[in-house]
Amino acid sequence: MTNPPICVNHVYKRFRRGAAHDSLRDLIAGAMTGRRQRSTRDTFWAVEDVSLRVERGEALGIIGPNGAGKSTLLKLLAGIMRPTRGEIDVRGRVSALIELGAGFHGDLTGRENVFLNASILGMSRREAREKFDEIVDFAGVGEFLDTPVKRYSSGMHARLGFAVAAHVDPDVLLVDEVLSVGDRVFRAKCMEKMRQFMYRGVAVVFVSHDLGMVGRFCHRTIVIDHGRMMYEGSVGPAIGRYYEACAEAVTEPSDAPHCLVDIANISLDCEHRAQTGFSPGQRVAVEFDAAYATDLESPSYGLSVTRTDDHLTVFETSSTRLGYEAPPARRGDVQKVRYEFELNLLPGDYAIGLHVRDRDSMTYLADHPNARRILVVGGGEMGGVAHLSPRMTIRGGNGAGVGAAPAAIAG
Repeated sequence: MTNPPICVNHVYKRFRRGAAHDSLRDLIAGAMTGRRQRSTRDTFWAVEDVSLRVERGEALGIIGPNGAGKSTLLKLLAGIMRPTRGEIDVRGRVSALIELGAGFHGDLTGRENVFLNASILGMSRREAREKFDEIVDFAGVGEFLDTPVKRYSSGMHARLGFAVAAHVDPDVLLVDEVLSVGDRVFRAKCMEKMRQFMYRGVAVVFVSHDLGMVGRFCHRTIVIDHGRMMYEGSVGPAIGRYYEACAEAVTEPSDAPHCLVDIANISLDCEHRAQTGFSPGQRVAVEFDAAYATDLESPSYGLSVTRTDDHLTVFETSSTRLGYEAPPARRGDVQKVRYEFELNLLPGDYAIGLHVRDRDSMTYLADHPNARRILVVGGGEMGGVAHLSPRMTIRGGNGAGVGAAPAAIAG
């Protein structure tokens, strides 16, 4: 059995709080200026006892809240940092898409920076010349090729950086949240390029907060929180662990001051089984309590679903629109509300929004546009917004059926 391209065994990485760098230069500077070494109480573990393997042709997703240690782990894999303890074995040529265009010189043109960045990434000048036209075409900056990159927009800068890094022909590809820059078309092109890498046997490690993209692209996912691996396995359960780790960030505070209606005890389920990851077409229920700190004669309960990557509202309704008339609420009352709907959405990360308003005056007493997050996984061969469960038949010229199959089957 051959060794995998990436093998991490019980790796730790320690930092000092308040230290801008962790290098010999800073230690020498500290000694010369008389700065004393900080005590061990000022240190913390950014990565703590992490072990993982990534096989050839496999994509491993890494998710977790901000500051969890994801980027530190990727820099350890890239060799930018060395672990405090443990072993990292990365075999073959590595392309790290961590800080795109980090090696660019602002006063040099796009053309000159292609060769500069390519050499930093380990490409020979001959190899860079052979791939130059492909790089420029992929980046889509041909008309600005002889313009200094300091005049590029952030999107152009990132596109050129990705284009150079993507043409290194690596054995290991490390990607850290770099696809957040650029439009949807360019991001789709980047994802297709990475899929081509996997088909050729490249091992990919993909760090992102775009859970929909992780769900569509990665075979396995690990969840990191406070430097430690909390979960390793399929995407659906990983998302649940991620939301637990990010609970404070992804839910609205239920005890906000002067809140006239408190929306609490929010749950998502399918057939009365609690979950956060769903398949297109599944029937989902959202349930919550509305606790009243005031009287309201005509409550109206609203529901919305928003795609998180571009804030597109894909659906919204209310009890009033659906023809339901809620009973009057008195101060201290709790009304239990349950919405059920079919999740006919394409894979992606979505926010469930909830609100309570006065049906007559249109006054909002509670409005939580990000009350819960929900991940739709699977069906990555589709495009658009809605999942329509398409089916097709193909017939020959003589009218005989030569093929019939569902293009996708709803879960």
